[in-house]
Amino acid sequence: MKAFVLKKIAEKLKNYKFIKKAFRIDENLILMQFDEDRYYFDLTKGNSDIYINIDYPLVKKFKAPFDIVLEKKFTKAKILGVECNERILTVTAKNNNNFKKEIVKIRFEFTGRYTNAIILNENDIVIESLRHISESQSSRIVKPGVKLEELPSREIKEKEFKIDDLENYTKELFAKKYEKKVNETKKVILNRINKKIKEIEKKIKKLPDIEELDKKSQTYRKYADIAMANLHLIKPFEKEFKTYDFEGNEITVPLPELKNINQIGNYYYRLSKKAKKKAENIDIEKGFLTSQLQFLQNYKKLVENAKDLSSLKKYQPNRKEKKEDENIAKFMFDDYLIMVGKNEKGNIKLLKISNANDIWMHIKNYPGAHVIIKNNKLKIEEEILNEGAKLAVAFSNKEEGIVDYTKRKFVKIKDKANVEYGKYSSVKVKL
Repeated sequence: MKAFVLKKIAEKLKNYKFIKKAFRIDENLILMQFDEDRYYFDLTKGNSDIYINIDYPLVKKFKAPFDIVLEKKFTKAKILGVECNERILTVTAKNNNNFKKEIVKIRFEFTGRYTNAIILNENDIVIESLRHISESQSSRIVKPGVKLEELPSREIKEKEFKIDDLENYTKELFAKKYEKKVNETKKVILNRINKKIKEIEKKIKKLPDIEELDKKSQTYRKYADIAMANLHLIKPFEKEFKTYDFEGNEITVPLPELKNINQIGNYYYRLSKKAKKKAENIDIEKGFLTSQLQFLQNYKKLVENAKDLSSLKKYQPNRKEKKEDENIAKFMFDDYLIMVGKNEKGNIKLLKISNANDIWMHIKNYPGAHVIIKNNKLKIEEEILNEGAKLAVAFSNKEEGIVDYTKRKFVKIKDKANVEYGKYSSVKVKL
């Protein structure tokens, strides 16, 4: 945060009379509305700033002690004064909470790694702060109940420049930083997804050839059948047995070291059965890995199409996936858990574990992922339904489509993940 820009913002803030609302909208971003203008205080360590009247969606509802105090003390508060000293901005206000007039301050410190928002009473005793600083972290303690020490004065060396429109300047600054942050976040998520894609592709590549195993199974069975038909001709301690198969072709049957040569048929029948079983298991494993690969490729497309940080943060993949969740993906949108079937097994499981009032979603007239929105409320917000619909489209390998949704109790399972449903509504979405 440039000190001369902060000074200009402080001068502008002196023209306002009331703080209409104050709350945190992202991990390091506080929104305070002064009269009709919205100020966003970005308290990212080492990259802090203030933006005026930008568009920034609420990432989630923050409920930490700091957030409760911030909203309670400064919503509908009267501004008493605004001070700016170096890179520190202090807003003093009076509220009428609990029928008692109270003077409070919020102090924004744009000081590198110690960047903070500190709420104080009129005697400069800390009520709460965005970041608590203990004795082990600094000689200047910032925690509730402690009188805040003033920071030592520091010489500021920075090049000033002319700003014709302060609001427009902050908007342009935000747009550049936001685009950079979106691209950085997207890159981190895509790197993790690409890593998983490479791991699965490697596993698929390492799988034994099913045709080879089937061929082995047939060969072993042929050895077994021929050995059983010619058991009286096989001599003990021989390493191979030459004869003709049932089509009249010459064949050599390798003879293993067995205590009883009469067990030669069972020996090869077991090998045949083992090879066949292995081929079946590999086919199942390959199907599972292929479905996981398709899911990740759709996931990658979803992230690539995301345009805002709010969505990207919700699309963050879990670092450690539990074994029981390997067929289901989980996403949190505000207080709602949205689950997506990664494959047929996942879709079947979702239908089994969902409750009657949960919302079921599926892309219309097209095979794809089942989506469940866990619901214990009477009505789900439209925004949440749209997010669920986007997931239904994305994980059906589409970029747009119509999604049907209804309560789970109106969905009837016909066979496995095939269903019939009624009393539904539809929403059209595009990634």
